[in-house]
Amino acid sequence: MTRLKVHMLLGAGLPHPDIAAQVAVGTRSVDRIAKEAEPTAEELVADKMQSGRRRGRPPKVAAFEVQVRELLEQEPRLPGTEVLRLMKKAGYAGGRSAMLELVARVRPPAPAEPVIRFEGLPGEFTQYDFGEGVVTFGDGRRRKVHFFAARLKYSRYMHVVLVPDQRSEALIRALVACLVVFGGSTKQWVFDNPKTIRISKTGEPLVLHSYLRDLVAEMNVLPEMCAPRSGNQKGSVESLVKFVKRSFLFVRKFADMADLEQQLAEWLHEVNCERPCDATGRIPEEMRQEELCWLQKRPARWTAESYPLRETRTISVMATVPFQGTPYSAPPKRVGATATLLVRAHQIEMRLDGVEPWTHARRDHAGTVQRLPEHRREMLTVVHGQRKHNYFKRECLLELGRPAFDFLEQLVHMHEGGAWAPEVDKLFDLLQGHGEDELRLALARCNADRTWSARAVARAIRRVA
Repeated sequence: MTRLKVHMLLGAGLPHPDIAAQVAVGTRSVDRIAKEAEPTAEELVADKMQSGRRRGRPPKVAAFEVQVRELLEQEPRLPGTEVLRLMKKAGYAGGRSAMLELVARVRPPAPAEPVIRFEGLPGEFTQYDFGEGVVTFGDGRRRKVHFFAARLKYSRYMHVVLVPDQRSEALIRALVACLVVFGGSTKQWVFDNPKTIRISKTGEPLVLHSYLRDLVAEMNVLPEMCAPRSGNQKGSVESLVKFVKRSFLFVRKFADMADLEQQLAEWLHEVNCERPCDATGRIPEEMRQEELCWLQKRPARWTAESYPLRETRTISVMATVPFQGTPYSAPPKRVGATATLLVRAHQIEMRLDGVEPWTHARRDHAGTVQRLPEHRREMLTVVHGQRKHNYFKRECLLELGRPAFDFLEQLVHMHEGGAWAPEVDKLFDLLQGHGEDELRLALARCNADRTWSARAVARAIRRVA
């Protein structure tokens, strides 16, 4: 129809630029059509019947369609970029996207692989996966909730743990919590492919994250990864997450996080111990009892809080060991040695050959050094010179935080010429004798009373005691 309009406007004597603007084509197209014969009635009928087809010049890729078809019939899995390279060698001068669209259109469909469904035997499989969802609390606050879900494949007994994030430590502690609830472990664990599980690329030999590798070895289980983009493999794992969302997280109202945790415990008891499973028609807890004899062959010897994650760190020149943004004190005589860290939920135990293990209360991202009294004493035997002793003791006091900073700021300016050292000596002895918490409270009290002396701090400690 465009060709006919152009010929009609040409017959009316309009200049080519005006025709191009009126028909919404390029001037060169008008020039080309002017040289062609006016379309016949038969051509107009054929054009109307094929109105859905592309008009104008055929695309450059059309000339190579037969070659691409023949190439893909010989090698159906040939990547589109390789087809593009071969066609360019054959003379193709068009764009990349046009060739890839042609490859996608003419590639022979892959033969459908039959789906094999199977049921787990007692004590054989456990399925694990992370999930998340946004909930709105009673006061209108919205919060993203992360959870870790696990299910025994045979009995359908499940457990869900609320986690702070989807990192490796959260995975391991939640997994151990599930093992405790289940009464032990199955012989195989089925996961999706997140980076918290495997650190090797898909298609390469499986390399587990070190935390999971240690736990797998200790439990003597076999990990199994779902293949990417394989719904028939991971569907059961994903359906577990969907079930938690659709049956609990998105259909209930929660006043706050504590209410959510309480309702989760009640819901888990209901689905495990009261309600028959749709897949089996039986109550999951009854079926779990049937596989308990197998689960108990791989018992969980820890709780989620007590399971030790293993790390190695080098003792720095400051006689500290860093972990999660916090430096922890270490024996100053062993600077440069490699310490083994057993990281628990609330404690970090450190081990070094030839030295008694030492334990710190865990404080992630504290920033200041967490020192043990014995390491303070040992540091004073290692460093030489009174000036170093004075400043090390003062630094130990400053590590107590803002109350100590405010107190020492006043103390230092009250004593000219470095005469603050005797006072710091006394404060350091109070720190060693009474501990960080008591001294911190006493310093805060003295700041409030505006009494900046070691004697005042000692009195404040006695009052607190």
